[in-house]
Amino acid sequence: MSKAVLARQCFIPRPSRRQISSTSAPRTSTSPQRRNVAAPALSTTYKKFSEIPGPLALPIMRHHAHVLPRIGCFHHTVGLGLLEGLRERYGDLVRLAKGSRSRPVLYIFDPELMREVYESNTTEPPQWIRSPLSEQRKSAGTQCPRQSDETKAIWAGMRTLLKDGALLRNYDRAFDDIATDLTRRLGELRHAENALNEEFGTEIYRWAIETIGVMMFGIRLGCLDGAVHIPTEYNRKPEKTSMDDHIQDLCSLSKRCLTELTPAEQFVRCSLEIANESYLVRSENTLKPESKSFNDALKAIDKHFSLTDDFLLKALHELNNEQLRPEQELLNKLRPLERRILPLAADVFLAGVDPLAQTAVSMFYQLSLHAARQQRAHDEVVWAKASKDEGLDIQELPYISSCAKEAMRLYPATGGVVRRSREELLVGGYEVPAGVDIVLAHGVSSKLEKEWGRAKSFIPDRWCSQGWEPLKAARAHPAASMPFGQTCPATGIVSKMLSTLAARILDKYRLEWHGPNPNIVTMGVNKIQPPYYFVLQNSA
Repeated sequence: MSKAVLARQCFIPRPSRRQISSTSAPRTSTSPQRRNVAAPALSTTYKKFSEIPGPLALPIMRHHAHVLPRIGCFHHTVGLGLLEGLRERYGDLVRLAKGSRSRPVLYIFDPELMREVYESNTTEPPQWIRSPLSEQRKSAGTQCPRQSDETKAIWAGMRTLLKDGALLRNYDRAFDDIATDLTRRLGELRHAENALNEEFGTEIYRWAIETIGVMMFGIRLGCLDGAVHIPTEYNRKPEKTSMDDHIQDLCSLSKRCLTELTPAEQFVRCSLEIANESYLVRSENTLKPESKSFNDALKAIDKHFSLTDDFLLKALHELNNEQLRPEQELLNKLRPLERRILPLAADVFLAGVDPLAQTAVSMFYQLSLHAARQQRAHDEVVWAKASKDEGLDIQELPYISSCAKEAMRLYPATGGVVRRSREELLVGGYEVPAGVDIVLAHGVSSKLEKEWGRAKSFIPDRWCSQGWEPLKAARAHPAASMPFGQTCPATGIVSKMLSTLAARILDKYRLEWHGPNPNIVTMGVNKIQPPYYFVLQNSA
């Protein structure tokens, strides 16, 4: 039996025969499916790719010899400001000629045209062949190459599993325990007038890693153990000036000796270094194998891989020697793969931690700006607690879940998904040749006024069944809001992670933002740039 067949059988005991149908394939989307959408009229005449409007080059946005998008190992850097400007000037289809790039780029802003690309089955994610990550995997001699049929089968199986409501409910208690621990730590971080100190960002990363660790391994890693870092006059970060913008902010873990840190703290420190230094995104520093930055990236990724291996061994040991816990169900299904789980698990952490952490920060920011919506979410938590005290089984908190979905729509982790055409395809009546990088700009389509109505406003009610009809998310195209793209296996579970965290925070505290509007920067994923001006007031 081949490895790929074994991987598929871990998830799908009886694979079904592929059906040829006129209906659209299932999509991973935060936008509900629209009904009664008329099929597009067939066209018999096609226009040339060169006839698509667009600029010749974008010298201001050039990065070395590469015009955006910058290709990464998992996320491709696509600037939101650039995308919105391109659409305003050229329309829903924009062609960026080669210029100084090795290949042309096609930007797509219309959700229906995105659907055409997804359903063409002629595109694939572009690969950064000589990245530090690829070199590390080669040197590690992993048994499950990142682009093998077996790996693709595992990712497809995980996408199916993590949309299964029964399996997701297995994580209820574990996610709640993690959210409770973070809530306690954030309370301890407060200083003058209940403002959160500079360690807020690090604490969110701790939560993201711990949550993904439970999802993947079914065990607690220990990222939220120990005392929180309380800045004093001796260890507080000096205030930065405009002359210090090039200096990288370091978390408290980076200032301590590595031998003093627990394995979980080392994992957090390593993950932060990889994210903050953009080791997984193609750049001038990571294109030269002989450079110091490339070697630093190799070391950091290798350390991350080694720590993941240690946690996997611990998880498999507990799985084999203890009674199965609900949160171990996913690992139990992966158990036949044994050690071949390692590269997959490492990729899940590398690809998932940064987007999850940044989405949580964005959700907190939006809630802090909208007191009435935050109060409604708090009331829902109070109602749920009272109902449970009366013996009622409350499975979901629909309004808090809507807040998480609206935060993902308004501030998606990525500006767009990049696909590369393997062969010629048709998009909007144009012939697109093979070898074109196609940017499906979900970061723009998730804020199109024609799709959403009051698109740039934070309105969680649009996701509620009782919401005002003209603003309902059900009216938007299914592809209009895909914050993690179509193929991300964790899309079905991210909302649950965020909802659980928001419920715990709002049960005890009220979020406020006491500062100027933050800047949004793109470093692999879209991030709210520190400093954070969150204030955590007691709810009662």
